[in-house]
Amino acid sequence: MMRREFFSKWLEENTSLASSSIAKYAGAINTISKELLDKKLIDYHLYKTNDSVLAEKARMTYFSIQEFKDKDERGNRMYSRALIYYIQFLQDKNNL
Repeated sequence: MMRREFFSKWLEENTSLASSSIAKYAGAINTISKELLDKKLIDYHLYKTNDSVLAEKARMTYFSIQEFKDKDERGNRMYSRALIYYIQFLQDKNNL
């Protein structure tokens, strides 16, 4: 099972999110990774790291860019919530 699937399962088991929201959050991690990689602000995909500290650094980097802050606001904080959940997922050592 790939990390995205583990993350989706973790969301299902640890939140009351609807399945459509789970899919959106899992996809948001891909989007965030791609956007940061495209801007050369990180050199790893978030689904390829087990390190919650790296994920937190990526979160801080992502939201230091106004374009991404605005996108998150327009998207009802989906990107920030996805990252918060993903960091919690990484901190839960049972999933790694």
